[in-house]
Amino acid sequence: MSIPACVPAPEPAADEDGRPYANGFRPAVLEWDGWTCADCMVCGTGAACVDCQACTHFAFPYPPHWARPWVEGEPERGIEVFGGPGGMSAGRNLVDDGGEWVLIEYNRHAAATARAAGHWVIEADIRTLDPRHPVLRGVQRFHGSPPCQTLSGAGKRAGWNADEIAELQSVMWQASEAFGFLEVDDLCSLYGGPHGYFGDVLDGMEDHPDADGWGELCGGGHLPPCMTPAAFREWAASAVSDERTALMAEMLIWPMCLVQIGAPLLSITMEQSANLLKQSPALAEAIQSEITSVEGFGWAWCSWQVADAADFGAATHRERAWMVATRYGWPRYADQVDGDQAARAMWGHVLKRSGALPDWTPELDRRIDPYQGRPALPTVTVAAALDLPADWWADTRGKRGINHATGKPKGGGSFPLGEVGPCVTAPWYGIRFRPSDVPQGEGTHTITAPELGALVGFRRDYPWTYLPARAGARGVRNIAQMIADPVSPFMGAAVSAAVQGEDWYKPVATYQAALYRLKDPSADTGRPALPAPRAERREIAQLELFPAA
Repeated sequence: MSIPACVPAPEPAADEDGRPYANGFRPAVLEWDGWTCADCMVCGTGAACVDCQACTHFAFPYPPHWARPWVEGEPERGIEVFGGPGGMSAGRNLVDDGGEWVLIEYNRHAAATARAAGHWVIEADIRTLDPRHPVLRGVQRFHGSPPCQTLSGAGKRAGWNADEIAELQSVMWQASEAFGFLEVDDLCSLYGGPHGYFGDVLDGMEDHPDADGWGELCGGGHLPPCMTPAAFREWAASAVSDERTALMAEMLIWPMCLVQIGAPLLSITMEQSANLLKQSPALAEAIQSEITSVEGFGWAWCSWQVADAADFGAATHRERAWMVATRYGWPRYADQVDGDQAARAMWGHVLKRSGALPDWTPELDRRIDPYQGRPALPTVTVAAALDLPADWWADTRGKRGINHATGKPKGGGSFPLGEVGPCVTAPWYGIRFRPSDVPQGEGTHTITAPELGALVGFRRDYPWTYLPARAGARGVRNIAQMIADPVSPFMGAAVSAAVQGEDWYKPVATYQAALYRLKDPSADTGRPALPAPRAERREIAQLELFPAA
């Protein structure tokens, strides 16, 4: 394993040219002897990596065959962190089902669901994994959907704290230096020389023979990695009161460490609460500046925007912040817009309140436009998605009482089914549908888990899975929360298509028509209609208990 920078080691470390570092400095790299499947005697006899104990152990927790170095022509390899139950992956598969992706997810129910949907899932706290694992040297794609609880307006809003966000932004600005991508004028101080990174003479080194000149140790280049992922994570967590906010740093830790070990990474995509841009844009700025800085990571493109799944085919709204970054050239659907106008639209609430835009914001002069001038996909109402009368209403929490302390109605609400629905939330497991002439809270028509998933954009037979912690537990709210949290497959397809696979428009139009039965299921849609839920499946049978919740 690696030894953190500035910790004395038994033997002096040296650079690739054999020059020893001074003062106990040791680059923060993962030590590895170079072994791969190519050196495996078992696989040399024709055995598959999955049947080989050495390769399986070496690759763990990743697929055993990743012990083989990736070669041109093989399926692309991708890592998705905070993968949830598989919403982004479901969308990605609509436009590119030929890649090999590994999902990392902490919640056991979401991990079990994604696994049941056919994905390779590592169930773990992401902070326990080292993105410098040797088998990740073949990864070409990266996606992340960090937890949004501290940014959500429904929570304590710890992620809105300006002082904390400024501290975390300052930490994230150091990612290029921490992981070996900062180019400096002079590296001689690493070897005992007198100059700082930008050619200035260091304090106490004024009498060094090379202080006023250019010695044999002097020379520019990239700083070697000086922090391990674990150390950077600890640093990020120290800047905030809620450690979940610090998980935003993973969006720099993983891509930079992958490239550090030689991975041919081509793209990074990210999904987060729209409040990341609206309320805490400094974090988005830190990610964008680190990715595109010509003195750092130096990628060609990094755009931020807010997009709503309802605009791309879903029957309910799901407004999220999206980032797309590409290493070489521009992504598919690249579009340039008036950045000043976009900034005023994004942060108009700040401008109105303070008279100025936020101090730190990402550039909004570029975005992806998946439609490219084509007609929008059909607008689907909740009534159409669930085959209910268009003049009916939905009550999310029954009849709303009055909070006597505030004089205001209690939580929950009602909405007409003849419109695109609001964003699905966990309490929707108890939703009741009613004709318009029936009083609020007295509806008798309920919703099933497959129907709730369909409103978000999941196929109706998606294997929502709950792992009971005690006998008799049904996990009704757990499943509803799982459905409420993830990326909508509609957005997952549109964003994925910006960096890989085929154009999203036709496959997603076909998927939408089949999912919401927008035309006769027997009609030729280009792919078969999605099957109805099968009651004999254990997890679906269990989830159909929603109406009894």
